[in-house]
Amino acid sequence: MKVVTEQLPPLQIHHQGEAPTGAMVEIVELLLQQATLDGQIVFYPWARAYEVAQQQANTLIFSIMRTPAREHKFHWVAPLLADTVHLIRLKSRPELAISAIEQAKQFRIGVTRSDIAQFYLEEKGFTTEQNILLSSSYPRLWQSLFDRKVDYIMANEFMWRQKQTFEGETFQPIEVALSLDDFAQDYYLAASLNTSPIIISKLKKALEKIHQSGQYLAILQKWHLAD
Repeated sequence: MKVVTEQLPPLQIHHQGEAPTGAMVEIVELLLQQATLDGQIVFYPWARAYEVAQQQANTLIFSIMRTPAREHKFHWVAPLLADTVHLIRLKSRPELAISAIEQAKQFRIGVTRSDIAQFYLEEKGFTTEQNILLSSSYPRLWQSLFDRKVDYIMANEFMWRQKQTFEGETFQPIEVALSLDDFAQDYYLAASLNTSPIIISKLKKALEKIHQSGQYLAILQKWHLAD
């Protein structure tokens, strides 16, 4: 079977010529092992991963947020991680302080293409013609913020805290401009609609086992995603 994902440190990390790693990569690999399923994790830009997971049989995708608009497009195997989502700005730009999402319409917000963040903003009246800048990956998204091509980016707390920690002095100081409390916050492992029910059942049972054994929590703690 095929397993698709995107570059999203510290959940999914892939460097050319090296084996993929990251918290969710380790969990998904452990799930496949426990379920005695053969699957290769393939990294794509998010829009491509999302497309492949809808079109190909016996395909898994992670880490994907579950929303009403996506509900009928996948089998939702299991939640993997919960986190909060924010608008992030450079600390050196206090003029970008806001208290409501509507105030951000006069500025540009960076998001990854076909990500839930894009659809969230579009539902609130933002457009790619006026105030949304699309990037193909999270590294490019961060660079657009540092280069001031955008005023804000939408990012999960674990994502920007991890990036700040590991990049140290090369990371420009940032801060939360606005917490988006109405944004979907649970990351899932999902499967294409034409995935075998046997595979889905095996994965759900495997997840129960690694939760019960403590392996799941140990991986999150290793990556500083849980206490």
